[in-house]
Amino acid sequence: MVSQALENVTRSERPVRPFYDVSERGDSYDVRVYMPGVSKQGTQISLENDELTIVGTRTQIVPDSWRTVSRESCNDNYQLRLRLNVEIDGERISARTEGGVLRLTLPKAEAAKPRAIAIE
Repeated sequence: MVSQALENVTRSERPVRPFYDVSERGDSYDVRVYMPGVSKQGTQISLENDELTIVGTRTQIVPDSWRTVSRESCNDNYQLRLRLNVEIDGERISARTEGGVLRLTLPKAEAAKPRAIAIE
């Protein structure tokens, strides 16, 4: 007999913070965000002031004829907010997603790039 609690499985209202990596690569930063099950259409990215916000919505398509008995996976939403401590060229940010990994390239703004100082 399946318990009443298992029959009434509901998804969490609070978004999950995904795992992520940030690497510096010369004139840009590479960000990888791990959001399994999130498609390109389920991903939203915004940059406001110096805060990068990433939201991913994951859904599972289950046939109407199926009845869930037990579940370890869920339809969680992901949300990640990163405060950037360096100026980024927001017009040149690029993003792509593949296999549940969102990859962002954040080019540094000209003012944030290292410069050589000539001695007079």
